[in-house]
Amino acid sequence: MEVTDEAKADGSPEVRGRRRRARSLTDRMGFWVFLAMVILAPVPDGSVALLWIQVWTAFAAVSVLLISYRDVSRGAALVLGGLLIVLAAYALVAFLQSISPGPAPLAIWSETGKILGMEIPPLSGSVRHSPLLFLGRPLLAALVLTAAIIIGPDRRRADIVLRSIVGAACIYGFIGLVGFIFDSDSLRPFDQNGSLTTFFLNKNTSAIYLGSAALIVLALLLPPALVAVRENKPLSGLFSGEGGRRRTIAAFAGLFVLVLLPLTLSRAGVVLTLLAAIGAIVSKLRLRKRASIFKVAFGILVLLSLVYGVSGGAWRERQAKLGFDILGRYDAYEMMIGAIADRPLIGYGLGSFAESFPQFRTEDLGTLAVFDIGHSTPLELTFEGGIPLALVVFAFVALCGFLMVRGAIRRPSDPYILAGLLVGMIGLVHTSFDFPLQIPGFLIIYLSVVGLGLGRSFLPREERKLIRKRVLRRPGAPSAQDAAEAVPKVGPAT
Repeated sequence: MEVTDEAKADGSPEVRGRRRRARSLTDRMGFWVFLAMVILAPVPDGSVALLWIQVWTAFAAVSVLLISYRDVSRGAALVLGGLLIVLAAYALVAFLQSISPGPAPLAIWSETGKILGMEIPPLSGSVRHSPLLFLGRPLLAALVLTAAIIIGPDRRRADIVLRSIVGAACIYGFIGLVGFIFDSDSLRPFDQNGSLTTFFLNKNTSAIYLGSAALIVLALLLPPALVAVRENKPLSGLFSGEGGRRRTIAAFAGLFVLVLLPLTLSRAGVVLTLLAAIGAIVSKLRLRKRASIFKVAFGILVLLSLVYGVSGGAWRERQAKLGFDILGRYDAYEMMIGAIADRPLIGYGLGSFAESFPQFRTEDLGTLAVFDIGHSTPLELTFEGGIPLALVVFAFVALCGFLMVRGAIRRPSDPYILAGLLVGMIGLVHTSFDFPLQIPGFLIIYLSVVGLGLGRSFLPREERKLIRKRVLRRPGAPSAQDAAEAVPKVGPAT
């Protein structure tokens, strides 16, 4: 029978006895269904097809129904309540859009109606029904996030999920590398100008996927590495003794996906991953000695040289087109903002960007730029759903970010909260000028990691009680008894 073991660092039998809880068969089934979804979501071309959205929604629903809710804290329950509000907002907007006349059609459709002697509605049938069909995506996202938040408090399960994501990224990255080297169409679902792709259809989503896996490895290895640095122990000791084998495997996996990352030719994926990694290391490490600063700077220089060297000439050539790409997107953003100003409350239809945007497109974009997706998830959400819905979603995202930052401060040695913060940050920034979170296969992985971090951001009940007791009994400086009651930090996964 599967058990959880949330024993603290002191490993006392009393704490272990209090924390060990047997898991029921249905609870275990729910977890394994969730894990299978997280591992397999990228395989069917990023799961962008409606069929796969329905399949993974069913998987997530089964997981939410089967897993146990006994470890859900009051704070996590409030977050889930906020998630219900977001879902309700989506449903309301979709309903209003399905019964509203919609924006004025293009002139060609009016002329066509006159020729055919029939009245063509302002929105075509596909656009009129797209808001209700689009509800499958936010429902899938809500179910995945719910399951991850519920699973998060179980340290062992959180570790299994993160390591499975990294392992799957290595496998899919290796398959993409073989297809890249041998130019095999069967192993590359879509060739984007000679870039390495995993099972995702575009290089940018592949890059942010591999970058997320690298940051997960960093989050798992960083806490024990910092302990070794502060105790003046060699970092090579991390890969020997208890847990050394698992850390070694994780380190090789992280290095592998990091080497693959520049082969995707994605500027944003490479830069965001490196910036997040550097920020995590610098913020965690107390650089009190000048030698430590030089070591970190030298390590960053070596890492950048590695990325630049293995990328070949294609990535460097793509940098020359940076200005052209940015100008094209700025023009599209300006058109979308102007369209939002004309219809700010209800938008132009959830899931109908490809059908609605052409009427606002001008000659500034030319004929080569393809904008069937807005290349900015927040802007596209506002365009399709209106400003009120966008504000509800933005407020919920800000709340989740605040809770994870607070959780990282309260539990600085918890690698799963750090992983949620790093992956959540690069995904959110990247999707602001691209669309990785609009790819369901990556959205499932992204929300799984973020949800685990959210679930662990709330202090366990025993820790909350002890902290409350210390606050009540300590008007001034801490006493010896208070120090003895202090809750030890949760050690890193081994």
